[in-house]
This record gives sequence, structure tokens and C-alpha cells, in this order.
Amino acid sequence: MLTTLRILFTVISAVFIASIFPVGIFLGWGYAGGCGLFAVLFFLLMLLCKQSQDFSKEKNERFKDDGFLSSTKDDEEK
Repeated sequence: MLTTLRILFTVISAVFIASIFPVGIFLGWGYAGGCGLFAVLFFLLMLLCKQSQDFSKEKNERFKDDGFLSSTKDDEEK
């Protein structure tokens, strides 16, 4: 889920960045500034999703290595 959101936010941010100059030329530079702000907003949302994904991955790895699950496997092998 977070990977999908990261990709979506990256694409939306890229579209806003690509539209800065055309919007600025045809509609005005104030609107182009708005496009720039939205590009930064979606870029920050992408970074937030990335940080959340890394945190949940690290949390899951710590849970696997906490000794509770690994001790049952060691007892079965002995």
C-alpha cells in the first residue's frame, strides 16, 4: 500500500513540476508558484510514506529477531 502511494505521489509531483512553465506562460506566474508548492507537497508526502514504510519494515524485522519465534525453532532442532 505504501509503495503504491509512494509511486503515485512521485508521479503527481513530477507532473506538477513539468507543468510549472506552461502554466506560468499561459495562466500567470502566481499559478506556476502554486504548481511548485503542490509539487513540494506531494514530494513531502512521498517522503513521509517512505519513512513509514522503512519504520514498519524495521519493526517487523525486530519482531522476527526478538528471540520468541527463533527459540521455538531451536528447541525443535535439538
